[in-house]
Amino acid sequence: MRKLSLVLVFLLLAVAGVLPQPLRVSLSPVLGSAPVLFGVEWGFFDHEGLEVELIPLASQRDRLFAFQAGQVDVVIADVTSVVLLAAQGEPLVVATAYVPEDPAKQFTVLVQQEYSGISSIEDLAAALGTRSFFRIALPLQSDIEYATDVVLESHGLTPDPRFYFGQDNLFIMASMVIYGVVAAAVLPEPYASYSLKFAEAEGLGLTALGDFSGIPPLPHLIVFQRRYAEEHPEAVRKFVSAFGAAAERMNEETKEGLLSLGAPEVLRLFYRGQNPEEVLVHPSVLAAIEALSVPYFQAPTVLPKGIYDAIQRWAIEKGYVRFEHPYEEVVTDEYLK
Repeated sequence: MRKLSLVLVFLLLAVAGVLPQPLRVSLSPVLGSAPVLFGVEWGFFDHEGLEVELIPLASQRDRLFAFQAGQVDVVIADVTSVVLLAAQGEPLVVATAYVPEDPAKQFTVLVQQEYSGISSIEDLAAALGTRSFFRIALPLQSDIEYATDVVLESHGLTPDPRFYFGQDNLFIMASMVIYGVVAAAVLPEPYASYSLKFAEAEGLGLTALGDFSGIPPLPHLIVFQRRYAEEHPEAVRKFVSAFGAAAERMNEETKEGLLSLGAPEVLRLFYRGQNPEEVLVHPSVLAAIEALSVPYFQAPTVLPKGIYDAIQRWAIEKGYVRFEHPYEEVVTDEYLK
């Protein structure tokens, strides 16, 4: 009788559209994840009747594996990750999570000029491949690699895998430059600004080179498992709605308010074992945090087809995927309505 009752309860929940388990969200340490974090803290997802489980994964590779294995229901990802996932499974891009305001500043090349002798992108392009030190640390198979390829090509250099040191943990890439593992690293915001100011406060001498003019704004995306979206369409709509509400409130909050709430949570999620009360009072950390600017978060919208197609063509040329997966099969605006 007890088993029958449990079955009936489960069926009633399914018919009513109530989720039998929390919505598992894989957070990456990028700006597109911020509205999820603040949305949980401010209760926007609770207001929509959604129980959200945050699964922080700093490594891009780990996030992709978790998504492919069905261990998460939704992931905040870049466009390249979506192209790769489409070749292995059934991702569904339901909305943008974050769109850079200034495309030229969405990524930054960091070098230690005194040690490497590199003071410009031209210097870096000329040195790449001459010895193992002259490489660029960046996450391979990513929008950052795509953008870096485009920049190198604009300086007359054909990108070569030997030019890159694959590192998909954004937290340690600046350290690789500081300690002389590689000559350069390419970082997104806010990591670039934070690393530059922290290095300045510590006397470590990082320098930013050039910009990424000519690169389109490459958005972070809200990506659901297609099967989940088909089985729980209202849950997806509620998630996007709560995400948008959190982003709107972020735009209204002060920088101090956002950082005082967000910084301890980022440490708790991605720096387990670190005590926020100790880390956040370090003078160099305080100086680096003060240097950060809070971007404007647009309302969730649809991923432009031109950006998807450009990165898919690049991924095919690089040999990362073999076949095209049409935009219309991967991206939808259904849950924005």
